[in-house]
Amino acid sequence: MNSILQKIWSYKKEEVDYKKTRLELESLMQIISDTAIEKRDFYKAIYNKNKNSEIALICEIKKASPSRGIIKENFDVTKIASDYTAGGATCISVLTDYPSFKGSDSDLSEARLASTLPLLRKDFYLDIYQVYETKYLGGDCILIIMAMLDDEIARNLYETANHIGLDSIFEVHDEQEYDRALNLNARIIGINNRNLHTFETDIMNTIKLSSKFSKDHIIISESGIFNKKEINMLNKCGVNAYLIGESIIRNNNIIDSTKKLIE
Repeated sequence: MNSILQKIWSYKKEEVDYKKTRLELESLMQIISDTAIEKRDFYKAIYNKNKNSEIALICEIKKASPSRGIIKENFDVTKIASDYTAGGATCISVLTDYPSFKGSDSDLSEARLASTLPLLRKDFYLDIYQVYETKYLGGDCILIIMAMLDDEIARNLYETANHIGLDSIFEVHDEQEYDRALNLNARIIGINNRNLHTFETDIMNTIKLSSKFSKDHIIISESGIFNKKEINMLNKCGVNAYLIGESIIRNNNIIDSTKKLIE
């Protein structure tokens, strides 16, 4: 694990430990058990788009990033989620990490109320508490970042998510992480095009791994995608969905910007 991920691990563990003092895991599990929460199938939403030969976009609600700083000054989660939905997005990704992305748990809950689309809670998962918390907040899918987790923790997160009806994206950066995800029986694999050392993005990272793609998996290309030409290129390599953030959210007209990428 590089120094950036070690720093994230440290503050995230501290954050989760604090949350456990406010609401214990057993209490959180009981609340979820007692509450009827509608399942929005993240996997099936992408699968159905592909079945109909349509482009599946996962559009991101993100206020800031470590490399770019503030991305969206007038940050209205409800409006952004509504606009993505109206523009034809398949799913929505919501950043809830504050130190690195200025996100919050309430952003996920607001997005849930504003849209009927399946929601990925994009955060740094290291404890099953966060999986239950995602269900509680209204999320439908978790993110398992292989670069910062060993296989045991990744497996525990995945099995917990399956148990409570959440989907999981195994995020990988290279062939080794891809193979680890396969060994854990991943159904959805996200290939992050961002270099974790330099923060630069290059969609060639997805293309380089395309020889490993299988129709048994949903493949998502993440980051560094800015136009329809790049989407078409990735589509030819067997990519099933595209996680896109900055290239849409920076625009004043999110609905039109989303439509341009799928029409």
